[in-house]
Amino acid sequence: MSKQVMVELKNDLNELVRLREWFSECAGPLSIDPKTLFHLNLVCDELITNTIVYGYKTAEERQIRVCLTVGEQAIELVITDDGIAFDPLSIPEADTKEALDDRKIGGLGIHFVREVMDEVTYERTGDQNTIRLKKYGQRPAEAEGSA
Repeated sequence: MSKQVMVELKNDLNELVRLREWFSECAGPLSIDPKTLFHLNLVCDELITNTIVYGYKTAEERQIRVCLTVGEQAIELVITDDGIAFDPLSIPEADTKEALDDRKIGGLGIHFVREVMDEVTYERTGDQNTIRLKKYGQRPAEAEGSA
């Protein structure tokens, strides 16, 4: 049986604090282990920061929706906004083997998103960007240590 929770954020970087608090509050009741919680915070911080900083042409207040579903086989995170159409997966893979001084600026955030999530998809429907992220095989927190 899956459990679903949702939060709506304003397009304001200060909302990232509220998002981290929301994740922490949800972790216990949804049995999200600490490592997965860290990964969820990491990907949301990256994706939502980019949406807030680059996704809107004006300072007008907008909403970014984060929906978290925890099922028996996977955790699904869906981020929806009405910002400028942008597929973060169109960013080329970051060259992590190149020396730090020789690397191009940018691209590492989406690299981390790809690395810590098992599945990432993007879709533009009407005026909505939707990023769907899945993490498979998350062990419920209360099951850790028992076998």
